Amino acid sequence: MLAGDPRQWLAHFTSLEQRLAVAIEAAWPICIAPLQAVKGTMTHEDYITNHLVAGLIRSKTLPGRIVPQYALLAPNAQQLFHVGSKIDFVLTIGDDEDVYLACECKRLNVPYKAKTRALAYEYVRDGLTRFVTGQYANGLPLSMMLGYVMDAQVTLAHDRLKKALKRSKLVNLKSAVHPPPIAGRPVRFITTHQCAAGNDIEVCHTLLGWP
Repeated sequence: MLAGDPRQWLAHFTSLEQRLAVAIEAAWPICIAPLQAVKGTMTHEDYITNHLVAGLIRSKTLPGRIVPQYALLAPNAQQLFHVGSKIDFVLTIGDDEDVYLACECKRLNVPYKAKTRALAYEYVRDGLTRFVTGQYANGLPLSMMLGYVMDAQVTLAHDRLKKALKRSKLVNLKSAVHPPPIAGRPVRFITTHQCAAGNDIEVCHTLLGWP
């Protein structure tokens, strides 16, 4: 675990997150091409993430290792350790297994036969909340979330997420920064939350459009 106040490490984590975000944007069109021919917009988020992680590893542009399905050990009621949960992928930092840049991935605006489901609430409840409770990135100052926007309407997905964040009682939202979108680029924004343990965590969100 980080020594001292985790906020002192925030600038270092922020720099790594920015480098990872650039690498993700570059790898995105390459990694999804094989999937589009297989299942189209119904492709499951795990398949998308696997291809994205493979692209990031091949790029060799990042410090540390990209580890998919990063397993977290947790004690059960009898204080016996087991794999409690898995993070979609992490960028490792140094040799301490408790120090990493975590990334959780969720689909948004998913077209089904009957209608398109926004899944903004699920993004917050089943993804973002895990950082606030300490299930993921416990004690760390920063983490990431990726939204795979399956109808490519990234601005609409962003608007729905802003509403879901304001309505949620689960994520202890302290602040949110929503920079103006840049045409042709992923939507990026940052939220800050008070965790159950009392520390703050920043979460950098990137919304990627499925072409």
